[in-house]
Amino acid sequence: MADHSPLSTAEAQAAAQVLQALRPLSSEQAERVLAHVQRQLDTRVEDRPMFARGIAGPLGKLVCAVKTKIDEVTYELFLQMCAARRMDVASVLRDCIYALVHGKTYQQMVVERINHDAKRTEALVKLIGSFEGPECSREPRHG
Repeated sequence: MADHSPLSTAEAQAAAQVLQALRPLSSEQAERVLAHVQRQLDTRVEDRPMFARGIAGPLGKLVCAVKTKIDEVTYELFLQMCAARRMDVASVLRDCIYALVHGKTYQQMVVERINHDAKRTEALVKLIGSFEGPECSREPRHG
């Protein structure tokens, strides 16, 4: 749902300045400028690391943003579905896109990757023995 709460004084002043700057442009030009600014703001937010090392999925690093507009009724229903699944909007969208493209949700692909990595590690342990460092040893150190 769109936020219809009143703007703060600083927000209202910024909005007035933006409108003043857009006044000489046609509606189409103003829309292009605002879309460009929105993309820059979105990039700024996306560039902030969510985790120390970024996010890597089963098919590589997640770097491509997908964005669209939908009507408010559909959006409200979508938010309800997200809440019912106890998932954030981005995770549900990611799952939908992966299911559409790959026939499996992103979460399913991550679980498959984790299982594959665990089996590979087990096979390596059987082949070459344990490769834990001394800090993982269960025996007490004597020094």
